[in-house]
Amino acid sequence: MVPRVQIRLAAPGIKHLSLAQFGLKFISGAGLGLTLSFLWIGTTLHEKIDALEIQTHTIIEGTNQMVAQAKTKDLDISSQAIQKIPKHIAFIKQVRERVGFSWTQLLTDLEAAVPGNLTMSTVSLDEKTNTVLLNGSTPTLQGLNQLIHQLEKHQAFHDVILTQHGKKKNNENTSQSFIVFSMKVSYDPLFHISQMIKS
Repeated sequence: MVPRVQIRLAAPGIKHLSLAQFGLKFISGAGLGLTLSFLWIGTTLHEKIDALEIQTHTIIEGTNQMVAQAKTKDLDISSQAIQKIPKHIAFIKQVRERVGFSWTQLLTDLEAAVPGNLTMSTVSLDEKTNTVLLNGSTPTLQGLNQLIHQLEKHQAFHDVILTQHGKKKNNENTSQSFIVFSMKVSYDPLFHISQMIKS
């Protein structure tokens, strides 16, 4: 029986070389993965930066438009003017506390807004909300519409609400009728003071 002889033809250290190749492949794969991750992160950041630039541009355009509109209305919205607003508010509060509500001013403002052919039967005020409650009468519906229009036009009044209205016959002459109404309107008692401050 002939004995078998096994001769290894592989070079010594081939196992170490295979392990080194595997390690290099792993490192290359990990490097490729990191490169792709950095590329994705960079693309995402660029997209976010572009979106922020667009938003910033939109805000700047809106601010410029607001400044232009304010200039056309002779309003000063500079940083110096904005810093003075708290002082004006504090001054108005002090004046309100010292002076209180002026019925004379309210009646003067109402007289300026109420048409001549319209009669007010009652005028009352809710001091908590500065809401004026008006009850009156007018010969025609046109007079009532004119009152609403003039109250809305007057800068001391706002939020005009007609709560009820209806026709009523004249007791002396049943063939004639007139319009009775009730309404409420918000009143700004400090309007004239704020106008003085602006001027």
